[in-house]
Amino acid sequence: MQIIGITGTLGAGKGTVVDYLVREKGFVHVSVSEFLAAEALRRGIEPDRMARHNLANEYRREGPTALMEAVSASIDAQVEKVVLEPQHTLAEVRYIQSKGGVVFAVDASLETRYRRIQGRGSPKDNVSFDEFVRVEQLEMRSDDPRRNNLSAAMEAADIHITNDGTREELYSEIEKALADVGP
Repeated sequence: MQIIGITGTLGAGKGTVVDYLVREKGFVHVSVSEFLAAEALRRGIEPDRMARHNLANEYRREGPTALMEAVSASIDAQVEKVVLEPQHTLAEVRYIQSKGGVVFAVDASLETRYRRIQGRGSPKDNVSFDEFVRVEQLEMRSDDPRRNNLSAAMEAADIHITNDGTREELYSEIEKALADVGP
């Protein structure tokens, strides 16, 4: 099974990368966020961003890779190409890499990212700029290997993409990345 993991900052374009890989390259998308939303609903919790964040950290308290293991267990063994997103900790990136996967890190400027999430119109993205910054700061660093540490996850990624341009420029960067990692 070919695996591409996706990490990156909120609103950087991770979903656009995923959509491209699904549409143009035949990958099957496995969403950690959807996995956590389903878990929240199963527990009778509103599946907002903080609920998903808290549930992810609950899994991680079982072990630094417990969330990736649980999500990976849900993947049909017949699937040949998987794009799994997102990874928010160093251990999660290393887990994907230990399975022979490659991890892409996607980032963009803070202002660009906030503008993008506001444009999505999703209830989970209906936050003020200050709240957006606060949540990002919560997710960027932690000394606890079982909590979000996007900074370390992104640093450990195999491929780094800055997405401050057009979709076409992003698609070009994805193609370059795929050429670098091979089939």
